Amino acid sequence: MTSAVSRSMPSAESKAARALSRAELLPLEAIARRAQSMMEVASFTPTRVWPHGVRDQQGRIGLFLSSQRPLFGDPTPEIVQAKEAWVVFGLVAAVKYSEGSQIRHIAFTDSQGETSERWYYDISMVEAREIHEMLIRGIVRPENAFNLIEAAWQKVTAEHHLALQ
Repeated sequence: MTSAVSRSMPSAESKAARALSRAELLPLEAIARRAQSMMEVASFTPTRVWPHGVRDQQGRIGLFLSSQRPLFGDPTPEIVQAKEAWVVFGLVAAVKYSEGSQIRHIAFTDSQGETSERWYYDISMVEAREIHEMLIRGIVRPENAFNLIEAAWQKVTAEHHLALQ
């Protein structure tokens, strides 16, 4: 009987790169709106948040956060500090509002990553929740959380290949 159940369940492979249905997308859009609303409270940078309409190559559903200003390629200390704060706050917003959802990863990009040579930094929701929990419990300070996030994420390029961090 177990084999009949597992045969009828879609595999992660069959879900990979599949467009989400409207029924799957609607609750994710509500999560994105709430996370974006939280991001608007902080004045780091204007931010767009949206659910990825297609599952990634691992079959996961994701939430994208994009800074409307270039943050990732600028070595200026003020911009680096703003980027780190924005990423930590974005992780907190995404984890907070995705509780109980099907979201399995968070993607961070900026205005440059949305154009021409597309890229984003991807972190699994499992790792994001662990970092969030450490922040909530006071195990890690917000100013140190970015280092944990940076160690856990991977850069994904337009070709969907993982690039070096």
